Amino acid sequence: MQKLFLFFVMSICCLDVCSQGKLNSKFGLKLGLGMHTITGFPVKTHPKPTLMGGMWVQIKISKSWTMQSELSIIGKGAAGEKHNKSSYGDYFLRLSYFEVPILFQYNKKKGYFEFGPALAALVNTGEYTDRPAFPFQTDLYPFSNKDFTFNLGAGYVFNEKWRVGLRLIHSLLPVRKQLPGTSHQVYNRSIVLAVSRQLHFKSSRTKQSEDID
Repeated sequence: MQKLFLFFVMSICCLDVCSQGKLNSKFGLKLGLGMHTITGFPVKTHPKPTLMGGMWVQIKISKSWTMQSELSIIGKGAAGEKHNKSSYGDYFLRLSYFEVPILFQYNKKKGYFEFGPALAALVNTGEYTDRPAFPFQTDLYPFSNKDFTFNLGAGYVFNEKWRVGLRLIHSLLPVRKQLPGTSHQVYNRSIVLAVSRQLHFKSSRTKQSEDID
């Protein structure tokens, strides 16, 4: 967790240094709802809805391109219905992460397209089933304390303050050792719809000039 926080602070410092030149920087908050699932499990599941929220810093690096760093808390995992419904499983998984994406965004009029990696630190885990026991020994298959993912998304800018975005997130590395009874690796998969709000702060230079006037 300390390494992840340091990674975020370093990315913010880099953005801040760049913004001291001709590049414009922005800061804001975001809140969203995601549908999450996980691959490579021997029980059937369906996507689980969870909330996410955090902050972001963005700089303009050219006429059409921006770079954005975020720090958010996001829930991932999967869910299942009661075991007597044959179309679903009876399994429930809750994973909570602190996540830091570094995104490159191409802006065109009111829309934008974004892509980039993210590093997440696992802060909480919950794993449940309605069956008498899991089909595998959970203590022999712990979750990794990190999740390295790739993000791909698009969004729409309503005005200077508000924007909405849809993002696909997929693990690049397995988040758990391959489980018995399946031939697939364990990866997180998510689709997140989020609303962003830009915040405005007066710079110290602006405040000093106002005091002089």
